[in-house]
Order: sequence, then C-alpha cells, then structure tokens
Amino acid sequence: MSDLNTQVRALFDDYGRISDQALTDPQAADFDRLADAFAEHFVGSAPQGVFAGTNDDKLRAVIPQGFAHYRKVGGKRMLLQGLQITPLDELHAVAVVDWEFAYENKARKAGTIRFTNFYFVTIASGEPKIFAYVTADEQKAMKDHGLA
Repeated sequence: MSDLNTQVRALFDDYGRISDQALTDPQAADFDRLADAFAEHFVGSAPQGVFAGTNDDKLRAVIPQGFAHYRKVGGKRMLLQGLQITPLDELHAVAVVDWEFAYENKARKAGTIRFTNFYFVTIASGEPKIFAYVTADEQKAMKDHGLA
C-alpha cells in the first residue's frame, strides 16, 4: 500500500473512531482532532449548496454542536462501514466513505441511516488533510427516518 493510501486510511480510521465517540461518549471525544482532519481552507457541497470553510475557532465550535444535534435527535452511533481510496497523483486522493448512523427516533424505534460521502484529501503538507467533501441530503434522510 502506498504512503498516500496508508495516510488516508489512518486519517479516516481516526476520524471514524472519534465521530463514533462523539455520539457515545462526548466528554471523551477529541473534537480538535476532527477539526485537525481539515485543511486550513476547504470546500463542501451538499444538496443545500456549496460553501467554503476555514479551519478556525468557528469550525472548532461548530463540530461539537453538530454532534450534540445528532444526539438530540436520537443518534447513538456513527460507524465507518467502508473506505475506498482512489489516488489522483502522489499527493491527492479521493476517499469514498460509507457511514452508518444508528439512532432511536422519537417513537423509540431503532434504525440506521446509511450514506456515502466523498472526501478529497491532500498530503502536500506532510499530513493528510481534507480539502473538499461532497455529502448526500442528510436533512432529508433524517426527516424520512422521523429524526427531524
């Protein structure tokens, strides 16, 4: 496995572990490490639109708030279920990440939402960093499962 693949895999192994911990044991979750997974500047795209972000104090405040929202609507686990890495060159790759979000909705019914995100990663700085990502319609999926 190439150094790029090894670094990207390690990034998402860590990201997945901390994301799950953010739901199961938020006091122990290292939210700064989640923020550290992102480049200084990054781009996100979802059905609601495209936005640019900066890895700053605002991002570090928003990440725990996002997981608090997931817990509030019934989130129990966030598990990385699959990872496919496609190198683009020696420094860049696309990581296709399959996630499983386990929940208990307001009616106390347990279920899961499976979704795939696409992350663009660079190791140009010497460490893997997410500089762009594409996500599915999370809001619609949560509404369809009685979570919103």
